[in-house]
Amino acid sequence: MRLFALTAALLLAACGTAQTTQYFVLPDSSYTQPDRQGEEIAVKVILADALDKGGLVYQTDAYHVNFARNHLWANPLDSALAGNLSNKLNRLSRQYVFVPSARSHSRKQLKIYVEAFNGSYQGKTVVSGYALWPDGRSKPFHAETAQQGDGYTAMVESLADGLQQAAQDMVE
Repeated sequence: MRLFALTAALLLAACGTAQTTQYFVLPDSSYTQPDRQGEEIAVKVILADALDKGGLVYQTDAYHVNFARNHLWANPLDSALAGNLSNKLNRLSRQYVFVPSARSHSRKQLKIYVEAFNGSYQGKTVVSGYALWPDGRSKPFHAETAQQGDGYTAMVESLADGLQQAAQDMVE
């Protein structure tokens, strides 16, 4: 009987063990100033409320999303996206110099509204929203990228691939 009680106590203690928190960095999110001149445009990212909770987001079925509590972004997602998209836009367009709004002094602003930035039960990630250019043009973007492998690391890599397509949609 004592062995049973000891085993039960150990099992219950194992269930109460806290899961380790992991922090993820969005690839290419450290802004790099391009080595060229041009008209500067500040890049400001505005996240849908659901994306602004600090954790990675996973859609579990057609109607539900899960907000990760132990798989978090290392930096605020809006800042990481501003750096990532500024870098991508600078590689795609030579007409302007894109700078994250926190580092820019330009009055011209490219506002990027991100409505979806999540993994999905369908084995892909989704990046969607729209870009509002300083001249008033609106450019929607929607990228669905197949996730290669399981887990949050594979999801982050797939989201980064989706951002490349989103940046291309913005400049076309």
